[in-house]
Amino acid sequence: MAARIRHPCHVDTAKYYERLVRDLDGWTSASQPAPGRIRVSVPQAGRGHRTVVIVMTPAEWEDMFTVAYGSFDSALDRVKQTLLALKPHERFAVYADYGLEPSTAATLPEPVLPEPGSGEWVVHDRHGVARRIGDWPEGSSRH
Repeated sequence: MAARIRHPCHVDTAKYYERLVRDLDGWTSASQPAPGRIRVSVPQAGRGHRTVVIVMTPAEWEDMFTVAYGSFDSALDRVKQTLLALKPHERFAVYADYGLEPSTAATLPEPVLPEPGSGEWVVHDRHGVARRIGDWPEGSSRH
């Protein structure tokens, strides 16, 4: 059987995800109760521990530690900082845009976007004053 050729930048996502769980467990107590979920007992200053859940897949963890932070250890430190900074009502840290976001639920709310057509184009004049396109006097120079 021929040897399998791997891309030189191939990352074994499962291996690094397991290491994340293992390292968090070494820091405090952590387990993987379901795919894409890591349950962590986070230390609370003078108040024992509380349980929070990280919602992140192995592929998302790979993106976080390779793209956003450049190293496993740097990304792990950021995960710990995020977990320690969770407010009492925030029981989840949910992956979004190469990091973890505090949340009260296992999913983040959909972003509220303005209604289509509700914006307007403006032009800044040479003094830096914003003017709506319709405010320019007829026949004036728009430079």
